[in-house]
Amino acid sequence: MTEITPGREVPLPTLVPALLSFVAGYVDSYTYLTLFGLFVAQVTSSFVIAGADLVTHDYSVVGKLLVLAVFLVAATASAALIAAARHSGLAALPRMLALEALLLAIFVALIIFGPRITSAADWHGIAAGLIAAAAMGMQSVLVRLLMKDIPQTNVMTGNMTQLGIKTAEIILVWRRCARDPANRALAEEFEESRAQLVIVLAVAAGFLIGVLAGVTAFATTNVRGALVSVAIVGALALWAAYREKNIPSL
Repeated sequence: MTEITPGREVPLPTLVPALLSFVAGYVDSYTYLTLFGLFVAQVTSSFVIAGADLVTHDYSVVGKLLVLAVFLVAATASAALIAAARHSGLAALPRMLALEALLLAIFVALIIFGPRITSAADWHGIAAGLIAAAAMGMQSVLVRLLMKDIPQTNVMTGNMTQLGIKTAEIILVWRRCARDPANRALAEEFEESRAQLVIVLAVAAGFLIGVLAGVTAFATTNVRGALVSVAIVGALALWAAYREKNIPSL
């Protein structure tokens, strides 16, 4: 739960990855509903849909394949930017969150102020999807590189697997603690397992709630509701910058 920067390792609240997971689910619901079945956070789903479109000769597959490529490019660029920030002794987290917020703002501007998207082949819809995919690719990398021991906020299949593993672990440790309640090492292991389970649950729940919130917002406010994702990531960027200035040097 930490950003690793030269000379410091400061815990992050569990709410931070939970909110990023919420944003991933929220944005995915918006791209799916607005851009005709496009997933930009859960790229595994885009692989499946692209394969199906190829078989059925659906020309909208071009946009989906481009989204996969842009996600990869954004992930690569993000890793390079984080490495450059670390090399320069700069705090990477607030900068990466600010850049993600900017990309999401461009995505939202395209779907709100751009021409009405009428099909998956519309160039302006494809452009919006590419920008959203870049934002999610960036988020995936910043969580992986800047948040120690935090599961991915975009990939729920892996998180469901982790949830099963952590649940089994905590049950087994609890049974051992019940047999030997005076064992301090077992008590510490239980607390560690419990903390890890809470994190995985928070991330998984954040994504699910984000999807439900995104669908509800789309049904009630249409594309304007996408602004919520920008507000959340922007607020996290400001919080991370404030936190950086107020952390005593280690």
